[in-house]
Amino acid sequence: MGGDAFEYAVDGDTAHLAVFDAMGHDTSAGPTAALALAGCRSSRRHGAGPVATSEAIEAALLEQFGRSRYATAILAELALPTGARGHHPPVLIRSGRWVATLERPPAHPMGTAMGLPVELYEEQLEPGDWVLLYTDGVTEARNPRGESFGLDRFVDFVIRHMADGLPAPETLPRLIRAIREYHHDRLRDALPRPTATR
Repeated sequence: MGGDAFEYAVDGDTAHLAVFDAMGHDTSAGPTAALALAGCRSSRRHGAGPVATSEAIEAALLEQFGRSRYATAILAELALPTGARGHHPPVLIRSGRWVATLERPPAHPMGTAMGLPVELYEEQLEPGDWVLLYTDGVTEARNPRGESFGLDRFVDFVIRHMADGLPAPETLPRLIRAIREYHHDRLRDALPRPTATR
């Protein structure tokens, strides 16, 4: 509902990855993220690469919202046999250490029509590497004293759980729990509540 969304799909030897952060932190950010996500899926299914997908998403956002709404994103493709891959820069963890932040010159937010070039970048990965794609919903979660969860705490959390031998599907629920506890569960009000029936 707050405008953060992700997408992934595996097609043959390629994994397609996308993380979106739509403008704002309220329910009006949701339709922006949903349109970006739909544009990403449609472009991918038509065989478009990350650059063409980014341009198609921007065109859809401009058509729907003019320049009043935008989204930032990371769009990546991972060549599964070789490990090559093409908002907040991803973090590369190798051998249990934070070895790089994959910072690249950014394009403009999709939906602003600022005309900055959209570039495709490549990074060679190695077996066992973890690439963390995230939005500020993780790093900017705040405790009652107003202190943010932060990138360092996020990466340290992942590295510690990697050292315990936990796979990514086990680490993610623990990360969500840690952020909720740090946030003193103020997120509970934003999540759907279970209902009981007889």
